[in-house]
Parts: sequence; structure tokens; C-alpha cells
Amino acid sequence: MSLKEYARPPQQRKAYVQQPGLLLVGVDVSQAKHNACIGTQLGITCRKLVFTHRREGCRRCEQTLRDHLGKNRCRRLLIAMEPSGIYWQGLYDSLRSCGYDVCLVSGQAVHNNRKTRQEATSKTDEKDAYSVLDLLRQGKFFLPVERDTELQAASRLMHRHMALKKRVRQLRNQLRAAIHLTFPELNPMIQDLTQPPS
Repeated sequence: MSLKEYARPPQQRKAYVQQPGLLLVGVDVSQAKHNACIGTQLGITCRKLVFTHRREGCRRCEQTLRDHLGKNRCRRLLIAMEPSGIYWQGLYDSLRSCGYDVCLVSGQAVHNNRKTRQEATSKTDEKDAYSVLDLLRQGKFFLPVERDTELQAASRLMHRHMALKKRVRQLRNQLRAAIHLTFPELNPMIQDLTQPPS
């Protein structure tokens, strides 16, 4: 069965991650670099793997994942990450284009899982990557909503439109605030030039 068929019903997720020949990867996503922890149900094979979000970093990560697949005699790979900000989306698309199964874990679950570990009371990227891997081993993950490429493009266009509208409002207010410098004779007539009716 594919990941899509397994991962929707919560009771079957644990059965999916306990299959033999499955390499598990937990990734802590951040703006500059990503931290990964690689393992199987039996143990951890790589505690710390750091790579950037650029092409070289993604290539290095992909090569490391291939090496660990061969070393652990695994046939399949399941990668989990926390959907933090917008930084996970590029990595998610890159890994999906390589043909890997990718899923998400809840940020609150990562926080709570880290607090249950004795050695991991403070937050670090390495501990968060291990916490994501631990949640993945427990079967506590979900699949992101898949949208058509047309809907994704429309969503990006709408975000851009809203950002430009916000920028127009900011520029309009700056212009209204600067009018009294150019036309000081208007000061006695209009009290506040930043108001929209003025």
C-alpha cells in the first residue's frame, strides 16, 4: 500500500512506519539550514545531518539519504518535517520531486514530545529533528493537503496581490504625511492630512 492509503486513517499510520525496510528521517526546518536525524524502528543511524536549503545542500542531503538506504538495506524512505513558516514548502516540493514520501508532524506535538525527554528540556535544532523522528516512529504524522498546480499558482498570486495592496496603503499614508512639507499653506485648513478623507 502507498503512503496515501495508509496515512489518512490514524490507526494505520503506526502499522505503516513499522514495516521492515523503511528508513525514517526527521527534519527540523529553519530559514538558513535544516537539521535531520536518520533512523529506523530499531535505532538511530545518523543523529545529526545539517544541510542548507540551496541546491548544493539538497544534493548533499539526497546523496546522504541514498547512502543510508543502502547501508541499512532499506527499500523505502519516509521523511517527516514540522510545517514552520514558509520554509518547509520548498523542501517539501524538492523532496517530493525526488520521489520520496514526505509527511508533516504537528509543531505542538514536537514541543510536547521534546518536554517528555529528560535530556532535551532546552530547544535546539538537533533535538527538534530527533523529536520529529520520534513522533514519526510512533506514527503521529499527517499528510499535507495536496492542491492542483493551478490552485497553488492562484494562491501565490493572491498573496502577492494582498502584499501589493498593503504596500500601496503604506505609500499613500507616507505621501499624505509629507504633503504639509510641500504645501505648508494647507496646515491651517486641514488638521490631519493622514486621514483618508483629506
